[in-house]
Amino acid sequence: MRAAEVVRRRLETQRLRGPRARGAGQVVAEQLAVQGQELPVARWSLGQRCADSSDDDVRRALDDGAILRTHALRPTWHLLTPEDLRWVLALTSPRVHRQCAPRGRELGLDDETLVRTDVALARVVERLTPGGHPTRAELGVALAAEGVETTPDRLSFVVMHAELEGIVVSGRARGTLHTYALADERGASRPRGDLTGDEALSELVRRFLVGHGPASVRDLAWWASLTLTQVRRGLAGLGDAVEQLTVDEHELWWVPRDLGAPSSGPGPRVDLLQAYDEVYGSFPATRSLVDPAGLAAGRPLDYASLHVLLVDEQLAGWWQRRVERGVIEVRVHPARDLSVAERDAALAELQRYATFADQEIRTTFA
Repeated sequence: MRAAEVVRRRLETQRLRGPRARGAGQVVAEQLAVQGQELPVARWSLGQRCADSSDDDVRRALDDGAILRTHALRPTWHLLTPEDLRWVLALTSPRVHRQCAPRGRELGLDDETLVRTDVALARVVERLTPGGHPTRAELGVALAAEGVETTPDRLSFVVMHAELEGIVVSGRARGTLHTYALADERGASRPRGDLTGDEALSELVRRFLVGHGPASVRDLAWWASLTLTQVRRGLAGLGDAVEQLTVDEHELWWVPRDLGAPSSGPGPRVDLLQAYDEVYGSFPATRSLVDPAGLAAGRPLDYASLHVLLVDEQLAGWWQRRVERGVIEVRVHPARDLSVAERDAALAELQRYATFADQEIRTTFA
């Protein structure tokens, strides 16, 4: 398998090639966890993998709790299904807690204090929920009334800790505001089987490879905040279900499966991915496979929230978005010269995004 084929395979396993998913819930379940830091474009990441989905459809799945937004694999937001939340947290949260502990101590939040804030937060969320799932600001006011110091940094840390403990998750959005709910209320008390120990470890490795692979051990360890030893133990538990490849001196693992006929058509194929998209962000150790020309080194550092532009499965530039008076303003920053056909393909993909978001898009090229 060559590098270009590895990238195509990743796009296929992630529903960006071939048959699309039936809905956002299927996308999240197949990938096990999807980074959801910047929510508007995270919703697009789900929508572009579906056969027929709108931004409203994805919002509804989040509001209904079919998809949960919470902290799980790393100290950032992820989207998971309720069925997968608890067993994934059992594997990933211990190391995430250790990564965050120095910052917690700086904020005066040791383990004993965090046990108390977890209890207080659960009590506050339960008390406020009958009036609607509370926002972070409302949690801060309620916790302060209970004697918990809630500077912005402390409040963020306290809530993240409770998420990693499986106490709270996302609630029903209030306009553009994120809210919180008890995890049990949102269905996270329903585990998928009785996954524990090495069986759970192997299942996490298998699910990552099925939904993301081929990937290296280091890619997976970073993605799930696991040690290299844990990942290798999980691979060993899968036996013949996984296969090893060597591509451009990278040792990769994957789960061979029939993904259906790949989609094809004339002209260049453009993918407009959000900055944290799983197909780009999940492979820090093997990202060179999607960027053989080393174009990422020229990424403009003075622009915030630069998203990813792929042309024919290779990095070709970045794009930015901002919403101004109901219009999505997009600026494309090519990392190399784009042909007329490539620009037209990018504009066509942006029109697909406009249809998904049900908003007008205005595009300029830098």
